[in-house]
Order: sequence, then structure tokens, then C-alpha cells
Amino acid sequence: TAVTIEPTVNAQQFYTEQFNTEDNNWEYLLVNGSNKQILKGGTSSLSMRTVGGLLVFDLQNKGTTAYATYQPFTYTDVRLDVKAGNRGSNNNTISLICRKSDAGWYQFDIASSGLYEIFFAKAVGDAVEYTRIADGGSGKIKTGWAENEYGIVCQGGTLVLNINGAEARRLEDKKYLLPEGKVGISVSSVKDAPVIVDLYWASISQP
Repeated sequence: TAVTIEPTVNAQQFYTEQFNTEDNNWEYLLVNGSNKQILKGGTSSLSMRTVGGLLVFDLQNKGTTAYATYQPFTYTDVRLDVKAGNRGSNNNTISLICRKSDAGWYQFDIASSGLYEIFFAKAVGDAVEYTRIADGGSGKIKTGWAENEYGIVCQGGTLVLNINGAEARRLEDKKYLLPEGKVGISVSSVKDAPVIVDLYWASISQP
């Protein structure tokens, strides 16, 4: 189920975003790790841009995180799937986010090294606090310059991470109990740059 929040033109609750055109349904946000600078705006910045049916994350500096959040709808139970390709440093993290609101959000981090982490995250002041819920590794993650498909399911208290068609982790959250929020994607440069990640598509569906 979902609650409509000022949907923009042609906004759909469940659909696959092909990134063929730039619209205002996605909010793009860049956080510079060194000075916590937040840059809001469209994909016209060099860090995020839509090119030829791709959403390209191009992070030229270390410690930078770029977010893309789907704004028109708030979801309770939802599934989010993406296909991403790595063209830059092998030291990067792709994150899938659900139930993002002022109360916090669930964040699933998949590192190009083959490791993953699941967090409860919350914005506190101008910073984000992360509490790890689970972590592990998956041989299904294709490391290096490769393409991967990642998916998450947030259904009731159940959180599921899928990697290239296989379930990597399933857990029950009985502590944070986030009821609803938006979905989103982020890419982070950790200790190396440049990080260049192509997002081929993002699919929002019912679990």
C-alpha cells in the first residue's frame, strides 16, 4: 500500500524507471564527506546525470555519497530492484533504501568487495547516524568491473536482501519498526576515486 504525496507528472506507484528522460520524480542529493556539504538539484551536476538510458553516478572525490530518492509515493510494504554496472574504482558501495522518513530508514549496503551490511539509519542534525543490524558476505556479488542486480524487500518486520537472483539475507526487525517511507538508491566512494556506477534501471514493485 502507499500514500500519495504530491505526485509529479506521470508518477507511478509501481513501475520500472529506465532513466531515459530527466524528470522531477527523483530527488538527487550529494553529500561531501569532508565538509558535509549537501548539494540539492537535478542531474545536471557532474556527480549524477542521465545519459542514454543510464543514471550515471560519477564521484570524483573520496568519501562522497550520492542519493536518488523517489519522491511521489510513501510505501509500507515494497520491493526495490536495480541493475548496476561498475566502471570506476573497485572500492565502492551501492545502497538500496526503504521506509525513508524523518523517523529513519533501512539501508542495505552492497560493497564491490563482496560484502554487505544492513543498517538502521537516521539523520541527526547535519549528519547521519548508522546502527548496523546485520552484515555478511556473498559469493554472488560480481566484484571488479562487472554488472550486478540487487534487490530488497521490506514487508512488515521482514527485511530481505537479494543478490543476482539469490536471497543473501533475511531478518526480522523487532526493534526499530519503521512503518513506512520512501525508497531510494545511493552510491558511495569510500577510500578511492573516481567511482563511476551506471544504473540501468530501478524497479519498484509489490513484494
